[in-house]
Amino acid sequence: MVAKSTHSAALIDENIISSDAGNGWAACYRVVSGKVKQHGIPHARARVTGAKLDTDIGAQNVAEYADFMGQRYGYGDGIWNLTDAPIDLHQNTARRYGGNMHIFLMLVNIAEMNVKSGSELTVIVPAPPGLLNEVGPQVKKAILAGESGKNDGIWTIQLRKDKKPRDYKVVRVITLPEGAGAIAAYRFNLAGEVVDLKDRGGVDMLSGRIAVLDLGAGTGDTYTVFNGNLNPDSIAHATDDKAGVINNLLKPILSDVLTAVPEARHLTTAHIDSYLRRYVTTPTAESATLRIAGKNINIERSILANCERYAEWIGANKIDPLWSAGTDAIVEAGGGWMFIQSWIRKWYPDRLILSPEMFAHTRHMPLYDLNGIGQLSFAAAIMRQQQP
Repeated sequence: MVAKSTHSAALIDENIISSDAGNGWAACYRVVSGKVKQHGIPHARARVTGAKLDTDIGAQNVAEYADFMGQRYGYGDGIWNLTDAPIDLHQNTARRYGGNMHIFLMLVNIAEMNVKSGSELTVIVPAPPGLLNEVGPQVKKAILAGESGKNDGIWTIQLRKDKKPRDYKVVRVITLPEGAGAIAAYRFNLAGEVVDLKDRGGVDMLSGRIAVLDLGAGTGDTYTVFNGNLNPDSIAHATDDKAGVINNLLKPILSDVLTAVPEARHLTTAHIDSYLRRYVTTPTAESATLRIAGKNINIERSILANCERYAEWIGANKIDPLWSAGTDAIVEAGGGWMFIQSWIRKWYPDRLILSPEMFAHTRHMPLYDLNGIGQLSFAAAIMRQQQP
């Protein structure tokens, strides 16, 4: 759990939960005493027993798990190394929104943030903009139905460390297009107040034609904001399920690994995602060295080559068309930018591309957290507008 200092956030109740159930990383966020608290886990789970051996000899690896709807699921970065059960990923499909795994990951994160059992929650749920009209209603219906299906909004989850189950009642579900939270993170603070983003000439950097380019694990979402207003004509064409990290990095790197170690057929993109995140955190040859199926391999060359290819593809297929369409600025969002930002900056030195490190109020926000934290800012801004 991470706490981050923020502006005064009196408008945001601690029972307003911002969720971000991405294809690669699932997280939840809330504001407690003016600070953002969050918890995130990889978008993967597997059935486990949670059993321990009754022995005094040595330490044992015990998976973090949660009991949910009559099943026990392990979760967390190492789950695939602690069980032989199939890894459930459920990625890149409209049906996953509001599905069992979507709700499970959200509840795990809520419980891991230690939200009090019995709380009545308002949950903010994003979806790719091109799918929002399709999946928004099913998300609301599924979550508000509750575990019983009786439309009471009540869900139960019990973590490994819990002595008894936790009950949460979801009383309201708010759906937003992915990327809306990201631009709100730039535009507003957590009190819902507008943050001025002036360039050297005194012009607002979010004025004119702005494109939000949200590069996530599964999709690359692009939509246009003009002087702060979403352009509905761009929504239908905003979601590209071939533009995310899974297709452009995880699958190619997995292919390289399998070429080097053909026996490693047990590996999935979830394994590669954990290796990639480790390397990005500590970009050294040692971090890219793996022990797989009895062989030592180093995937640093594969990581760097595929990151550059991904940058080239995004530049040619996403960024260049945006400039040609008269876009004044591009807003970075999503963890995919972490892998391509250095190349993009080098190729477009005279173009305005907004990233979190440029501004004091977003400097502490990782790219993969922009949507989740920004959704809280968005909610605060709406509440402020509705005040008498």
